[in-house]
Amino acid sequence: MTLIFGLASADSGPLNSVGTPCARSKVPKPFFENWMVAVAEAAEVAGAEALDSATVSQMTKAWDLVGQAADVPVSELAAGIAEQAEIRVADLPSADPHAKMLVPAGVARRRNVMPLRCTDRELTVGTANPLSQDAKREVAAIASRLVVFEVAPPQDLAEAVERAYGPPTDQDGSGVGESPPETAQPAGPHVLVVDDEAGQRALFRSILESDDFRVTVAKDGPEALELLQRDPSFDLVTLDYWMDKMNGLRVLQQMRSQPAIARIPVIVVTGANDRRIEMSLFEAGADDFMVKPLDGPLFLLRVQAVLRRRQLA
Repeated sequence: MTLIFGLASADSGPLNSVGTPCARSKVPKPFFENWMVAVAEAAEVAGAEALDSATVSQMTKAWDLVGQAADVPVSELAAGIAEQAEIRVADLPSADPHAKMLVPAGVARRRNVMPLRCTDRELTVGTANPLSQDAKREVAAIASRLVVFEVAPPQDLAEAVERAYGPPTDQDGSGVGESPPETAQPAGPHVLVVDDEAGQRALFRSILESDDFRVTVAKDGPEALELLQRDPSFDLVTLDYWMDKMNGLRVLQQMRSQPAIARIPVIVVTGANDRRIEMSLFEAGADDFMVKPLDGPLFLLRVQAVLRRRQLA
């Protein structure tokens, strides 16, 4: 199936596969050169740039409009959009549960995207809006991976997201612009996540809470030290190395110099695979060291191993 989306003049006839009028017919048939034009109209927004904020119902309406314009059943529309965008149709039922660890629930719901598969360098995501560069950039920044889109109908995506993440909760967040640090409902071991990037804090929260950990976040070193001094009962700290106000090494040194919090296990995470940095962190008392991009299942295993070692010490 080939879909040609464009805008025909009112007095032109149907178009052939290269977009030129067919001489044998005078019956006008509107079409769209870029299906985002239809999305913009259906979503009732001023232009394509604002489409990233479209709701599931707006995107569903947009898909209906595109299907009508192209004279294609909505059930077949994903294949046509995939062909035009030169991407694959998403196989939502076969989504790897490990992939969802790389995208917080709030981001998946707000962007209506479904993580499908992941490698160390790449994350495949289902979307109803494959031309959304804002969504691609946000997910890529959070997951620290190249994002590859596959297309699926918006309502199918929303249902897949709810099956994968469960019903929305107050802890979902949006992945950006967090409120001041607050603790989730008590469950498993209590972890303090320290990172100066909101997307990374949301990612750590998503991975840890998927394994029943309690999570509190801090946006920099001074805030982390304040939280630790106020409540020295944290079971573990994950610590970003590169932070503006105080890097991870300094935070770690401060922790190890204060008896009340000196024994809390610390895993340092950094984007730099530098042996000298790794050695300096272990010399300062780090319990483990991981390099971004983060592998969610491996990270959880390392957290559990550090906690077991500390219990046996």
